[in-house]
Amino acid sequence: MDVGTGDDSLRFGVVLHLSGRKADWSSFVSFAREAEALGYDSVWVTDHLMSPTGIPKAFEAWTILSALSQLTSRIRLGTYVLCNQFRYPSILARMVASLDKICGGRLDIGLGAGWFREEHLTFGLSWHPHSIRIERLGETLEAIRRLWTEDNVTYDGEYVHLRNATLDPKPTQKPHPPIWVGGGSLAILRMVARHGDGWIPSLPSSEQLSKGVSFIKKEMVNIGRQPERLQVAYGGSGCLIIAKDQGEVGEMRKSLLQSSDKSSNLSNCIIGTPDQCVERIKEYEEAGADMIVAGFYDFPLTKGLNLFAEAVIPYFRGG
Repeated sequence: MDVGTGDDSLRFGVVLHLSGRKADWSSFVSFAREAEALGYDSVWVTDHLMSPTGIPKAFEAWTILSALSQLTSRIRLGTYVLCNQFRYPSILARMVASLDKICGGRLDIGLGAGWFREEHLTFGLSWHPHSIRIERLGETLEAIRRLWTEDNVTYDGEYVHLRNATLDPKPTQKPHPPIWVGGGSLAILRMVARHGDGWIPSLPSSEQLSKGVSFIKKEMVNIGRQPERLQVAYGGSGCLIIAKDQGEVGEMRKSLLQSSDKSSNLSNCIIGTPDQCVERIKEYEEAGADMIVAGFYDFPLTKGLNLFAEAVIPYFRGG
């Protein structure tokens, strides 16, 4: 699996939240280009039809990612994470193969079962119990992997049906772009073990990450997969706060708390001075993380993005 810098050092990605009041095309472009210039490994886009806070403003993930592929040259491009209900598997497989060709093999695919009921109902999509969404996700993962690696694919599942289907061209990356499964339920952990190249849970604690990694690797051994090939990412929301001054950190944290859903658990956000951020990230690295993927709270400003690149990333790259 060809990801990151090609060595064993911790990798770093940034999340662009494509929905909400701050969502803006020109800001996405400048932020992604700045991240690439600063040496970040990847940029990831969210996938919603409306903001999880209820704000209607939202850009479509695949359109934005395709456009960014032509405005960047080195940085990898990922989805954090696609909702499986939004695109039929054969169409998704074609989209992935096409964009992987267009971007020169820089694509990572994050895919999840979907969790935001309200956006489904608002935009006329069927909403099913978690067990059914998990079953559909499993069939999708099986079907797209076969389409990327085989010809004349016939698949007869409960939800996915293919008949003598051949995908041409295949993706640039071989055997296919890395598949990251999002979520943290026990069913998702089993899905990662069976079908995933990587696991990218949203805002886990270091303890949750460690326990999840241990469970997935044991499951991989049980089904004959190689656990040492598992990639693990800490998936952060748009709550990474970094500043040189503790007072500024406190002010930004206060603003974040005021703007967030009070039921949200912000204790797993990476927040602090550079030294404090390093210590927090070390906890996730020790828990098994190979990559930190996080959204900066001060977006579309790039102050935090620059400070993080200057004062945090070098610690993990021996700089």
